Amino acid sequence: MVAKSCIRRLTLLVAVGAVLCAGLGIRIALIQIRDGETYRQRARDQQHRVVTIDPRRGRIFDRNRNALALSVEFDSFGIQDLDWAQFNTSEVGNLAVQLSQITGEGPQHIIDRISGTSDFRYLVRWASPETSERIRSLSTYPLFESYIRMEKEARRVYPYRAAAGQVLGFSVDGVGKAGFEMEHNQLLTGIDGYSVVQIDAQRRAYSWLDSYQKSAQNGADVVLTIDIAAQMVAEEILEETIAWHEALGGMVIMMDPGNGDILAMASAPDFDPNTPGRFPFEAQKIRPVVDIYEPGSTFKIVAATAALETGAFSLEDRIDTSGGRINLGTQTISDHEVFDELSVREVIEHSSNVGTVKMALALGERAFFKYTRAFGFGIKTGVALPGEARGILHKPANWSQSTLPTMAIGYGVSVTGVQLASAYCAVANGGVLLKPRIVKSVLKSDGSVASTPRTVVRRVMKEETAEALLGVFSGVVDRGTGTKAAVSGFKVAGKTGTAWKAREDGRGYTRNYRSSFVGMFPAENPEIVVLVMIDEPKKRGFYGGSVAAPVFNKIVRRLVHLPDGPVESAPESEDGLPLHLASIKPNAGSGRAPYLSDPGDTGAVRNDMLALGGPWEIERPAWSARPARPARPGAGDRLERAQIVLPSVIGMSIREAVKTLAEQGIEATIEGEGYVRRQIPAPGRMLYSGDRCLIECSPYN
Repeated sequence: MVAKSCIRRLTLLVAVGAVLCAGLGIRIALIQIRDGETYRQRARDQQHRVVTIDPRRGRIFDRNRNALALSVEFDSFGIQDLDWAQFNTSEVGNLAVQLSQITGEGPQHIIDRISGTSDFRYLVRWASPETSERIRSLSTYPLFESYIRMEKEARRVYPYRAAAGQVLGFSVDGVGKAGFEMEHNQLLTGIDGYSVVQIDAQRRAYSWLDSYQKSAQNGADVVLTIDIAAQMVAEEILEETIAWHEALGGMVIMMDPGNGDILAMASAPDFDPNTPGRFPFEAQKIRPVVDIYEPGSTFKIVAATAALETGAFSLEDRIDTSGGRINLGTQTISDHEVFDELSVREVIEHSSNVGTVKMALALGERAFFKYTRAFGFGIKTGVALPGEARGILHKPANWSQSTLPTMAIGYGVSVTGVQLASAYCAVANGGVLLKPRIVKSVLKSDGSVASTPRTVVRRVMKEETAEALLGVFSGVVDRGTGTKAAVSGFKVAGKTGTAWKAREDGRGYTRNYRSSFVGMFPAENPEIVVLVMIDEPKKRGFYGGSVAAPVFNKIVRRLVHLPDGPVESAPESEDGLPLHLASIKPNAGSGRAPYLSDPGDTGAVRNDMLALGGPWEIERPAWSARPARPARPGAGDRLERAQIVLPSVIGMSIREAVKTLAEQGIEATIEGEGYVRRQIPAPGRMLYSGDRCLIECSPYN
């Protein structure tokens, strides 16, 4: 009996063991065959980490390859997986206080970031080399060294500060947020790469897997049509004009009528993309593209063109201007100058509203609308910038009895600055409307270059008509309303405009004005078209001829003296040399390379940015420091001096620059010879009378 019992128990154990072994075998088979790939993937996830390789964001250059936007690497410090059990509150507070003394940020803000719930928190971002060195030398740094992580982080830098700031826009963490950076973000961003690294149980990397790598594809570099020297000239003169007339704002657009290139696009108030948070959102708008306004008499280009193109009028036909007044139903349109009779040529030269209205009424609604549309009004120009408006142009079916006469003199129709500038380019280039061009070429990461072609939209008028209109607009400057736009030594063509501003709260107009001038230079064969609009001038005049026309004059006089600028024509002095070379004595200099001569050298750019100051500023350069002030009896150890805003002398001859600085009480230190390529400190900085300004010069071609 005992033997049989043992046999049964043994048999049972064997059976149970066999079942367990079979079940275990089945389970192992399922793991290996059915779920094998899942577990292998989990193992790879635990043993490997994919590291994203960020591409370099494409750089933005002006037409002469000066860097307008580029990414520069700075040191950033963060704290990761901080073990609070190893540190007391005073140690963390001490670290925050020391960081605060270096960065200027409040200690509590730093403590709040350290106390965050995420695995990784930034302590300091985009530190300069000197700041980075000071952080690593902190007395508390060794305590936290195993938790603090330093990494190279790219930051977008705009070397010319506010110059073309609205056009460029800005980017944050590699994503365009405004302007050109946003509109062409995909082109500039590139494509991410990746690499796989093996990690240990502590998630520390110890080996790279070469077979699992993909290089990043850098973003394309873009060459704009903007000439940064001309842009800075336009911005400086615009700001001076707004201050002089106590105006609300304004814009300047400079275009090449031969190919549609936008050479400068300035608007005020300005915007510095290096510090976007310091400016209101409104300051980011590219006003010449986004804002619409009633153009006033600058719109008389349509009536003049239609009159000549249709053959309804010749330039010498006489028009009865009715003593400067015309009644249209309940509406009365008047002239600012009273004439009994004018020729068509004189109607434009003297900007007669009555004469223009009578021309438009003779043409009729259909012909007038046809040429308004032919100039591109009421249609987007297609310029490669964000937020472009199409303007307002109603179809004739919706016109009232007063629409045609008021539209003829620039009311009841709204345009953008770039539309109006393009229309005058059509006159300047022989009658062809071109698509405005802001991108000159794209330099792709594979080395190929894609140039943006000249794009003809349509022919607006015959060449003979364009030539005749150039003569008419020359008369505006020679003897009409635009005499203050005249430039000595040249013939200039253009048209003035003065328009009431429409009410924002209903129908009708305010008694605030927009003063405009659109000029073509030189009149015989225009190289540039410049549109100037000043918004609500309050002091010292409001007519376009007295407010906007002088701006054109100042800009052109600067451009003709600007080497490598958009204007090739140069006035000659008595000795036969261009004025900017006449009577200038050579200056000994150090021959330093011009600013940003090598846009690819980001280290040099970073050093230049540190010298120029800004959010990355560490200290003032030694040569810009204020000299010791002599003591004055009874006045303590300091002699007070008046502060002044440093003017811009970039693009000027040495003689003109030294004179301009001297008038402000600033002494100039000259390096090189020729024209001013760079000045340090940068324009707009506050200095004291007696301070020095370094001007770096390059020879003329």
